[in-house]
Amino acid sequence: MTLLHDYGWRGCLVLAGVLLIAGGRMHPSADAEDPLRQELATMTADERWVPGHSLILAAIVLLAAGLWTLYRTRAWAGIARPLLVGAIAFSLYAVEAAAHLLAFVDAEALANGESAPVAFAHLGLGMVLYPISGWALVYLAWGMGRAGGPRRAISVVGIVAGLLHAFSVPVALMLPDTELGWMFASAAILMAVWSALVGLAGAPTRRVGASVHEDHAESAHLCT
Repeated sequence: MTLLHDYGWRGCLVLAGVLLIAGGRMHPSADAEDPLRQELATMTADERWVPGHSLILAAIVLLAAGLWTLYRTRAWAGIARPLLVGAIAFSLYAVEAAAHLLAFVDAEALANGESAPVAFAHLGLGMVLYPISGWALVYLAWGMGRAGGPRRAISVVGIVAGLLHAFSVPVALMLPDTELGWMFASAAILMAVWSALVGLAGAPTRRVGASVHEDHAESAHLCT
């Protein structure tokens, strides 16, 4: 339990950052001037789609697991609510990441103009879960930044990542002919950097005398 308390969540977040960078680098590209269906057909047929998105899914699962572990072990005092929101949001986002990965099964259907339920389900989920997980990251990073010191700078990275992530899918659907690959890439890179840095920095040291008081304050705050 001591190892889980001190290093389990940190390892999850660091590894999540590494895998997210690795998976993001493998993401296929397509011409933004093509219709959305053709863009999806091009990307899902690319041989890099499955390995790249498998790494991204693993990263999101690890990120969610790390946040749940940090929440349950109460290793970081004072941010129970942002942690709970973040853990739930990224657990839901893992569902979209799984649908995102599985969209490759509709590659041929997309190219032939046929029904592509999995591919379009991933878009529907993205319209909802990208904003939810993005704003949850903003909320969580803001809460962590209150610890001050270098964690404040790390929180800025998380806030920017969350905002880019939250707006990426809605903006892409509103401006289908605009090249917005930079937005998705920047969100993923910054999210990966934030995750890894939070894991490496660890939680602020808790004062022994204040620990019990903070725990009771957290419990009372969550019950209100």
